Amino acid sequence: MSFSGLCSLLERLSSTSGRLAKVAAMSDYMRGLDDDELRIAARFLSGEAYPRGSGLDAGVGYSMLLDAMVGVADIPRSRIAEIYRKYGDLGEAVHEIMSARSPVQASLSPAEPLTLKAVYGEFVRLAGTLGRGSSQRKLIRLRGLLTSCSPLEAKYLVKLLLSELRTGAVEGLVEQAIAGAFNATPEEVKRARLFVGDLGEVAVIARRGRLGEVDVVPLRPLEFMLAEALASPEEAAERYPGRRLFAEYKYDGVRAQLHAVDGHVRIFSRRLEDVTGSFPEIVEDAKGLDAVLDGEIVAFKEGGPLPFRELQRRLRRRNPRELADEVPIAYFAYDVMYAGGRSLMNLPLRERRSVLAGLLPGRRGTISASPWWTVDGPDEIAELFHRSRAEGYEGLVLKDPDSSYELGKRGWKWMKLKEELDTVDAVVVGAEYGHGKRAGLLSDLIFAVWDGEELKVVGKAYSGLTDREIEWMTDRLRELAVREEGSTIWVRPEIVVEIAFDAVQESDRHPGGYALRFPRIKNVRSDKGPRDADTVDKLRRLVGITRMRDERGRE
Repeated sequence: MSFSGLCSLLERLSSTSGRLAKVAAMSDYMRGLDDDELRIAARFLSGEAYPRGSGLDAGVGYSMLLDAMVGVADIPRSRIAEIYRKYGDLGEAVHEIMSARSPVQASLSPAEPLTLKAVYGEFVRLAGTLGRGSSQRKLIRLRGLLTSCSPLEAKYLVKLLLSELRTGAVEGLVEQAIAGAFNATPEEVKRARLFVGDLGEVAVIARRGRLGEVDVVPLRPLEFMLAEALASPEEAAERYPGRRLFAEYKYDGVRAQLHAVDGHVRIFSRRLEDVTGSFPEIVEDAKGLDAVLDGEIVAFKEGGPLPFRELQRRLRRRNPRELADEVPIAYFAYDVMYAGGRSLMNLPLRERRSVLAGLLPGRRGTISASPWWTVDGPDEIAELFHRSRAEGYEGLVLKDPDSSYELGKRGWKWMKLKEELDTVDAVVVGAEYGHGKRAGLLSDLIFAVWDGEELKVVGKAYSGLTDREIEWMTDRLRELAVREEGSTIWVRPEIVVEIAFDAVQESDRHPGGYALRFPRIKNVRSDKGPRDADTVDKLRRLVGITRMRDERGRE
């Protein structure tokens, strides 16, 4: 199947407003593909260049693509950047540039059309181009690939490489399209996607009528279970009257899924990315385990947690062992989804905790079971919360002992209680230059959350970063800039920041319809991508929590 056919479909989807029409068009297209093409197309339609959890990354950014286009279109880099700023979308800019090529340049394209398999094969080769001189080798490969493209193919090739598809063919719609194509229900497809992670593989499983057989497969990442934010200890007690809850410390670290089976170990982040290479100590200590664990990687020294920023220092190093002594780590496991050759996710938490205690009866190097307690009533919850804060943790996570492990679901079976109201993971979409000692630096970050498929601005924060982080942020934002408006620059949405605040309220001050009271940047979350950012729905819930707290304060 030609790559051009997929690009034509993507172009139609971008101008189609109706969800049902989008789903029908994708379903019809999928039915005509063989299994390998189906895997690739399902990923590409959802904006993914590679299978989730594969660890593959093209390592191709805005600057390299600009350089590649200079060779392909034979125009100055400054002119390409100018066209890019007009659109704020490099794919659209490339489409215009390729459409304006001379007949001689256009004739250089091969007569043989690009296929889906050929394009994906090139993506894999880009990801495998590593080591000294890799940037130049990637540039040569990119030029060859773009030269082989029509203007429309070049547009979507660039969008896929930059994860900027924006056609409205979001993951949920692709799931519905898979269901429609292969006589399944959207619920069956969604469940399989939570287990498998990769929509391409899910599509093939659906075609074969085997969605109901999908279960945990070690060394393949699973979606994580998530927690809702609590307003107070009293709210937890009200939601579970007369019930004892499990309580654990809330860690300020990197959520991580640890897979260990038959001597093989892999670690996956919240983004379902393979981060095994960043934590060699954990890999060594996990050998011999036979389990899939859920837990948190924390910078941990002399019996206590270090701030997340210390862990961030390690994450930014090419050689993770460079700071191993200065910033040691610990993996606290608080759940187990698989052990002894079977899935445990349908077991109640109390039973999974018993299995975990058997797997990790004591400390295993960097790995241990997270300590936990049972609490009953707001007084016990509040007492343990204050103890957690005194020991340097963020707060508590409270859990229903009877709960199963629900993949990808946020709900009240797990609840988090923090000192601040909560934090929001937001995407930096712009920045303003500072004043005084911050003159010339982009210190005031404009951040947004998701509203459907759109990022909506909900605030601006200028406190919380160190001087060194502001300098790093300024350099990075200039690389991502798409346009300037006076002292403000707008950037491609790639950087995720964790924003702390005191309250949330409805407001027309920002396009997102909400405003955060006293927002401050708590962390730069390099372990998360734009798709991991929060939504306006979360802010809506936090408005209710704000009101509840205000009411309790008046009592």
